[in-house]
Amino acid sequence: MAELNTHPLTGVELNPLIIERKALDFNDAVTAWVMRLQKYKYHSIAQRLGTNTHRLGEVFREETHLGSKAEAFRLLTSASH
Repeated sequence: MAELNTHPLTGVELNPLIIERKALDFNDAVTAWVMRLQKYKYHSIAQRLGTNTHRLGEVFREETHLGSKAEAFRLLTSASH
């Protein structure tokens, strides 16, 4: 079933929810770090990755996916050369 573009009672336009992640893997965590280092807003990162801010907090506090921050720096550094 396709998601509605507007709320059925209020008519307010809604953003489509295409991807919903209950957990983040290492590559998701690297992507989150890259986006954070590129100055994306916290909530925008969560929305774009289809997760919630609590999952991001685990990554950014380095409670999960150790090494993802270093990999993000590596990717950003190698992309700039």
